[in-house]
Amino acid sequence: MSAAVPAPRRWLSRRFLVLAAAVAFAGAVRAQDAEKLTYDDHIRPVLENKCFSCHNPDKKKGGLDLSSYAALLAGGGGGAVVDAGNPAGSRLWTCSAKKEEPFMPPEGAPLDAKDLTLLSKWIAGGLLQAKGSVARKSSQPKVDLAFDAAAGKPAGPAARPTDVLLEPVIVTPRTTAITALAASPWTSLLAVASPKQVLLYDTDTRELAGIFPYPEGYARSLKFSANGSLLILGGGRGGKFGHAVVWDVRTGRRVTELGKEFDQVMSADITPDHRKVALATNTKKVKCYDTASGELLYTIAKHTEWVTGADFSPDGILLATADRNGNVMVWEADNGGEFYNLGQHKGAVTDLAWRADSNVLASCAADGTITTWELKTGKRVANWSAHGAAVQSVAFTPDGRLLSCGNDGTSALWSVDGKRVPQAQAGKQADVVSKVTALADGKTYVTGNWLGEVRFHDVATGRDLTQVPSNPPRLADRIAAAQARLAELITLQSSPAAAAPTPAQVAARAAAAAAQARLAPLQTQIAAGNQEREALRAKREKTTDVAARAELAKQMAAIRERLAPAVAAADKDRAFLRTEGFDLAWLQGELADLTARAAETTKTIDYWTKQKEKVKGAELASATKALEAQQKAAAFYREEVAKTTARVELLAGQERLAAQLRTAADEIAALRVRIVALQAAEFNVTVLSERDKLAKLEAEIADALAGREDNLKAREAALAKVEPARREADRLAAAVPGEETVVAKLQAALADLDKSLTPLRLEESAAAAKVEAQAKLVAEAEANLTEFLKRRDTEVAAAKAAIEDYARAMRPVRLRLTDVAAQLEASAKQLKDLKAAQETATRDLATATAAVATAESAAAEAALALVGAKVAADLAAANLAAATQTLESARSFRGYLTFRHAAGLAEAEAAVAAAEAVRRRAQAAVAAAEAAVPRSRDEIARRSAAAADFRRKLAELGTEVAKNEQGVGRSRPSVTT
Repeated sequence: MSAAVPAPRRWLSRRFLVLAAAVAFAGAVRAQDAEKLTYDDHIRPVLENKCFSCHNPDKKKGGLDLSSYAALLAGGGGGAVVDAGNPAGSRLWTCSAKKEEPFMPPEGAPLDAKDLTLLSKWIAGGLLQAKGSVARKSSQPKVDLAFDAAAGKPAGPAARPTDVLLEPVIVTPRTTAITALAASPWTSLLAVASPKQVLLYDTDTRELAGIFPYPEGYARSLKFSANGSLLILGGGRGGKFGHAVVWDVRTGRRVTELGKEFDQVMSADITPDHRKVALATNTKKVKCYDTASGELLYTIAKHTEWVTGADFSPDGILLATADRNGNVMVWEADNGGEFYNLGQHKGAVTDLAWRADSNVLASCAADGTITTWELKTGKRVANWSAHGAAVQSVAFTPDGRLLSCGNDGTSALWSVDGKRVPQAQAGKQADVVSKVTALADGKTYVTGNWLGEVRFHDVATGRDLTQVPSNPPRLADRIAAAQARLAELITLQSSPAAAAPTPAQVAARAAAAAAQARLAPLQTQIAAGNQEREALRAKREKTTDVAARAELAKQMAAIRERLAPAVAAADKDRAFLRTEGFDLAWLQGELADLTARAAETTKTIDYWTKQKEKVKGAELASATKALEAQQKAAAFYREEVAKTTARVELLAGQERLAAQLRTAADEIAALRVRIVALQAAEFNVTVLSERDKLAKLEAEIADALAGREDNLKAREAALAKVEPARREADRLAAAVPGEETVVAKLQAALADLDKSLTPLRLEESAAAAKVEAQAKLVAEAEANLTEFLKRRDTEVAAAKAAIEDYARAMRPVRLRLTDVAAQLEASAKQLKDLKAAQETATRDLATATAAVATAESAAAEAALALVGAKVAADLAAANLAAATQTLESARSFRGYLTFRHAAGLAEAEAAVAAAEAVRRRAQAAVAAAEAAVPRSRDEIARRSAAAADFRRKLAELGTEVAKNEQGVGRSRPSVTT
């Protein structure tokens, strides 16, 4: 027994070492994976707490099951909900973080910030399932935000207005909100919506370049075509009508008008090839028209609210639309087919903007958010909040950055991914900024607000540069204002101030210059002496020796006496310059010095006034004397300040006048050119009016000429008929004499006949009475017969027409019936084949199912045999153990003492041998059963797979049969006779 004890001890020692190594390895693995977030360990508990009640295998709301990793990756009815490495593009995170609707969870407490951070990091880390998983990569292509600002520029000079109207259609008492702005993509031209007109400004000169009348109503949108040659307006009059108007930018003439809505059009745009115009209406529809024929090409009716925007992409391939429910959609421009349903804002979409390369679309909404969308994949690039309550407008700059404005009265500049670009001098306007657009130079952008202000800003800094009027005055008023300014400048040029200086003025300037030249070295000398005195004073204050102090005082007095002439001369020159000097900068400095001294003197007066109240006797007299001296100094300084101030104001006025005189010549020349241009524009109003009248007259003449041509053709046709008629008349006239002779002979014969017929006439009169009575009856019968024949003819004609219509209608139907009969025959044959295949598959499935059942039965028998073999093996082992024990007992020392030792020993050995044989057979049976069980399982798996395959094929055949039966049913046309 003592020899058998160490073995278990050694086994436990080895086991302990193995466990210790395993624990150490696991600890190392945990340390290595400490930073990894996995679905199993971190995400599933969060989802189980918040999401499993709705998104489990049983309920599966929205087709989404989050209870397993595989189901989460599979997504739901709306597609994938996670995108590896892209939390912002994963709806699981955006809906949970309330960045996108529907918000999740819809009820109860939302995910806290810690859980949202965990979810975001897990997505960004590659959607790991477990510690040993490999990070996934995004299934979406990378968004390419590179941009070429020069792409798409047209060849040749950009379109600009030439000889167009400059007279406002209307001048309102006050300005109104700016509802639309547009900038030409290739030149310095800005379009501004104004009541009943569109104003065109040259953005370089800030002058009116043209006015396009729109007396019908008000613009809701303005857009230049891709090459800048056309301007399209969408608008109308609320509750009355709406349409789109297209102008030629060069001539100002209307090219076309499209649409006949019963309310104003919310937005309109034109394709780059100028062939299609899209209208956004408040009937929840988008309508696209052909510009050449005015034909309605297609209608989009999938919006659920007023359509607020319709914008073609710059390449003309896509059409973006938006509505008041926040939906943003993209369609194929050619046919209106749905391309993307991008997503939804929480509020009404207020504006859309395409980047010039057509790869990025921006939208903004009344919920105060801006979203950018990438159009290669239809994914959202970024979504961010801006401008507080609502964002009113967005526009791309030529270099691909995004401008925005909104209800907070500000404008802002952003990168496409939503990062704000700082603008140091961006200011706040007095009301809502309703529109923003970038100019073609890339350096300037324009905003319009609810006050009717049109402001120019610097893109880099946001600085407010200038304004242009949205309600310009009439030409006559502009000419009068320019002429008044011109007269003012001419008067200024002829004023005495503009004349050449007189000799006295020249002498005065020379004297002032000499005084100032003398003053400079005197001031330097005085400053050096004062510095020396201050040094002596400081030294005197530090010494206590009476003699030394007296000596220092003596030196200070000597310096004062030495400086006295310089001080007197400087004071004289300074006093002269204060009233006669011409150096404005020096005078302003002198005025500041005098003002400071006057203030210091006032403080000293206050001090001595208080001291006078405190002291008596000699000290009172001294204080009184000091106070009087300071009061004299204060009066002097006040007088000098007044003189110097008057001189400074005089010189400042002269400087301003000189500056005006320096620019007057240039301004006069510019005003003269402007007045001539305005007068030409005023004259052009009449010319343009007459040109329009001439155009109308030319159209009327063309119509008249066309009518005259028709009349001439009719006259020629009538003349062609006259000649045959004349020949027939001549022929008849030549035949008249012969016919007259025949008539005379007939008349003579008639007289003879009349005499012989007298008796017959008497009889005839009697018969006539009878005939008349019969005639009445016949007439009645004939009338009835005529009515009957008329009805019969009408009914027959109607029947014939119906038969002809039926025959015409039946021709395509018969052709269709022939085609359908052929299709039915083919479909019936295919259906017959499919049903035969279905029956074969059904038989195969039954056979496979029976085989599976047989295999399962065999597997069960093999399993039972295995269990029985194991029981028999266990029993054989127990019998062997008992026999072995009996044999050991027989062989033991005690066995030798029993009487039956020899016989018992033989029996025990035989029992052991028998038990050993039984055990070996049982072990063999167990091995055989264990080998049979996997084979049975493999057979079941193989036959189950075959059965599943047959079921799949049977289901597919059933689907095909159902489709063919439905197709056959649809192929049977109904014929209405």
